[in-house]
Amino acid sequence: MIHFSSHKYIKYLQPCISQPLAWKPRRILRPPKRFEDLFARYFHRQCVKCSKTPQNPIICLFCGELLCLDDCCQTQQHVQGSDRLLHTSEMESHAESCSTSSGLFISLTSSMILVSRGRQAAIWGTVYLDAHMEEDRNLKRGKPLFLCETRLRWLEYDWADQEWQRVYQWFNMFHSNVFINYIRDCHLHH
Repeated sequence: MIHFSSHKYIKYLQPCISQPLAWKPRRILRPPKRFEDLFARYFHRQCVKCSKTPQNPIICLFCGELLCLDDCCQTQQHVQGSDRLLHTSEMESHAESCSTSSGLFISLTSSMILVSRGRQAAIWGTVYLDAHMEEDRNLKRGKPLFLCETRLRWLEYDWADQEWQRVYQWFNMFHSNVFINYIRDCHLHH
């Protein structure tokens, strides 16, 4: 048992004991109201890891970092006890370090929210809608997109519960090119 006989320690501990703990859950960053503002801020910026402008840029919704979904930023590790190489996308490794393996990202080329969970990834949908409250998947129509508060709340609920009810298909990230093609063609898959 530790005894603090000095008044100096009692003064130090007194405010800590009287105040309740304030747990702060991991929060999703608030995206800008207009998608074009987000796009303008990040488009043509270079990836911190490879110093190239990503072909498939994604943004972490927890820290705001621009990442490549391209193969250039994959890391490779030998699987213990075998000659196999394990490829890890930048999205996977960033999710592991930033949000303990379950991450949320927004694709700049499609406005879609991407969910990363371990070695799997999925498209959640979008939080940006046009003036008629419709999605413009892959930005094909070129209409201005605005943040939908209802969809942002749905995303926050799904994140808090880790219940991805709006996700229809999970992709194994061993084949990240399949996932990238799915994002590119997601306007065909409603």
